[in-house]
Amino acid sequence: MNKKSTVINQLNKAFLLFILLQPILDLFTSLSIRLLSNDFTIGLVIRMLFLAAAGLYLIIVRNHGYQKKNLIYFGLVALLFVLNLALSSVYKPIFLLAEEVKFLLKVIYFNIALCLYYVVFTAMKESFWRERAINYIAYAVFLLGGLMTLAGLTGTGFASYEGGKMGHVGWFYAGNEIGAIMAIGLPIALYMALNKSRWYWLLLLSVIYGLLALGTKVGYGAIMITLIIGAVMALVQGRIGRYRIPRIRLIFIGVLMLLLVVITPFTPLAHNMNMHLSWLGINYEEEAASTQEVTDDQVQNIVYSGREKYWEDYRLYFSEASLPQKLFGMGYAGNYKEEAKMIEMDFHDIFYSLGVIGTLLYFLPLLCMLFHLIHMLFKRFSFFLELENALAATGVILGFGISYIAGHVLTAPGVSLFLAVLLAFLTAKVKKEGV
Repeated sequence: MNKKSTVINQLNKAFLLFILLQPILDLFTSLSIRLLSNDFTIGLVIRMLFLAAAGLYLIIVRNHGYQKKNLIYFGLVALLFVLNLALSSVYKPIFLLAEEVKFLLKVIYFNIALCLYYVVFTAMKESFWRERAINYIAYAVFLLGGLMTLAGLTGTGFASYEGGKMGHVGWFYAGNEIGAIMAIGLPIALYMALNKSRWYWLLLLSVIYGLLALGTKVGYGAIMITLIIGAVMALVQGRIGRYRIPRIRLIFIGVLMLLLVVITPFTPLAHNMNMHLSWLGINYEEEAASTQEVTDDQVQNIVYSGREKYWEDYRLYFSEASLPQKLFGMGYAGNYKEEAKMIEMDFHDIFYSLGVIGTLLYFLPLLCMLFHLIHMLFKRFSFFLELENALAATGVILGFGISYIAGHVLTAPGVSLFLAVLLAFLTAKVKKEGV
């Protein structure tokens, strides 16, 4: 191996290790903001350095075989962003260059991470990256769960909500983002528990605790979905003859599901949902004695937690926007006239911010990878019946589901990296299969 190849190989290993660093960056960022009131944190600096290094790696390094495609794609994205900023400066009632640039950097983080880890995985030996990618995601999520548990046991966690709702975010800052990371990584944590020693079940419990402690619908839903799919796929794994999961571990999953159902009324989520329903004028105790109807608007409010109101504002912005803005985007928070407010539903935020053409360009790498995965789904469905692939796919589906409903995934660098790694992991495995 020549010197250049050795350097590139070391870079690939460093990019993999960067996955492990995420909980530490999130912790430092939170403590810096909360205790020092400093938004310019070491976490921000390191993530921006990663973004720069990854971008240069993709468009300069030729060894991986995708350099020309990356150069063309990210060149087009750069032109899109310049045009987007120019249009925003002309058409927006309020134009703040720093906020616009910060938003675009957050948005492009997912695409750069997605392309980077796909290139890293396809350039390295599968026996090396396959185990490390799964392990590093699991260890990062276990660390998050452990810190959440420690904060809960010591009573030092910061509150998730204001105004009477229950839940805490541990020592972290953004509950939505920490919850999304743990939700995306939970299927991988379960995979480790099913395939490694029994001590991993204790670590898995810490992640489940962390998701419940947040008091969000996302956390609860992710736990239930992951346990159900994990149980089904573990049973299927034994049927297809690859290897059998020990029966005691399947029993553990069943016990966890039963405990989740039993403790549901006592979780922060139950308290928060009851409070939310009361705000909407819904009282199920009274409903038993009456024919109280829940309107479509109330259902939307329960599902989207009020985000549908901002979505309506954006539809109005878009309908009144000029044709160039419809095509290339209205920038950060749309054509707001007073206070900048995101919808916090990533697909919607990206569409209105980047426009029709901009959105198609933005999602091009994702669509290419999904094409390969769907092709594999029809060509060899058994690929997704393997426990590792099934649970990795569960993490990806949870990631995009959360991105659509609750946001803070594609537009949050600390979260989007985990989704990018899992999606690149699956696509690289499909490529190894020759599909």
